[in-house]
Amino acid sequence: MSFLKKISAVFCGMCMMVGLVSCGSSITDDATVYVQGMLDSAYLGETSQEYIDVVEGMTEADAQEERDYNLEVEADYMLSFLAVEMPTDAVSERAREVIAEIYSHAQYTVKPAEKLSSGDLAVEVTVSPIEIIPLVTDEQLMQMWEDVKQQAGVTDEDLMMMSDEEYQAIDEQYAMAMLNHLESLIPEITYGEDQVIMLQMKEEDGYYSLVDSGIQKLDEVMIDYNGSYMQQADATV
Repeated sequence: MSFLKKISAVFCGMCMMVGLVSCGSSITDDATVYVQGMLDSAYLGETSQEYIDVVEGMTEADAQEERDYNLEVEADYMLSFLAVEMPTDAVSERAREVIAEIYSHAQYTVKPAEKLSSGDLAVEVTVSPIEIIPLVTDEQLMQMWEDVKQQAGVTDEDLMMMSDEEYQAIDEQYAMAMLNHLESLIPEITYGEDQVIMLQMKEEDGYYSLVDSGIQKLDEVMIDYNGSYMQQADATV
């Protein structure tokens, strides 16, 4: 399944121009604090005062708004990946809760930023991809859908004749069952092969902006939807 829809939106607010406020430290130190703080806020839900102080105009409310937005985008993508067709508000809220819990297991390391000859900044981040979605098999998806239909006493022909509201009610039952199952797998989370991603921050008139490709790649590998980064031993189980 393509990541393009998700990564075109996620972190869009973080790719805006940012002014790094140097408070007696070097611009590379500030950039390291910025990247570490940005990731901690987005994935772990931990917003440090150091992060807020280093970004011009940043408030804790801004950081929370960005995290909420990223959770919403990721949750929508996950529901689509799990074949939830018509998510209700309750399903979307539940999906955000599950994503936040999965994100809390994020593992990454941020190396000190370096200043390039061009004046831009580079920050190397190593991500250990979260391996949970590959634990949900196509067979399980199909079986849960069949179980929901059976419990509701409907056939495929009945589904074809349903109104949108009636179909959404069936879809909601499936989604909730799948999300509960996914949450039950969180204790079994493993990590894929480490992925090294270079984030570049371009300078313009004293402000720096993250290059989209780097932060998008980082978000792509954080949760490994397709098992692309699974360790060899896990992949053969």
